Amino acid sequence: MLSIRPAVAEHVLNVFGRSVHPELFSTHKTRTIHRSKYRARIDITSDGHLVSFTGTRGATLSEVVGSLQQTLPVQRKLMSIPLRGRNAEEIQGKRGLRYRSEFELEQVSAEMFWMMQNQLKTCSSQDYLVHTFDSSGRMPFGAISFVHLEARDKQLLIQAFHTFPDDYSIVKTVSVFSVELD
Repeated sequence: MLSIRPAVAEHVLNVFGRSVHPELFSTHKTRTIHRSKYRARIDITSDGHLVSFTGTRGATLSEVVGSLQQTLPVQRKLMSIPLRGRNAEEIQGKRGLRYRSEFELEQVSAEMFWMMQNQLKTCSSQDYLVHTFDSSGRMPFGAISFVHLEARDKQLLIQAFHTFPDDYSIVKTVSVFSVELD
């Protein structure tokens, strides 16, 4: 299956106060985390990533980094922000869930881009998800999605890097999902 990521200009950060069905996405890598206060599913998708975070009281927050072309639900959409420049957001969810996110779209030199691509491609650990996409044809290499996970009892930290070789661009996101009530 050919897997080429859409252009960076089409990407948006969406947050929902509900689960978003993984069947809506072409998923390349998946990790599931279970802790005493929550469970989470993290997917690298053809556009970016999907995180579904559910607390023990049944409330769910979902983060989707993807293109505008991706079909997504409209019910309980809490936030939709184009991935441009730098931004930070915070949402107080239902039943003690909290979400914080920071993102940055950065264009870098060709040399810096190559260095980042090589570093991300060679990382291997249980705390990482990495997927290398096919080349778009313009560059001899494809985009990379890299997701680092830090799971604690009441908190999940996710650092994601999504590269866009045609633009020498990197989208960096840091998201924290937490459970504040026992």
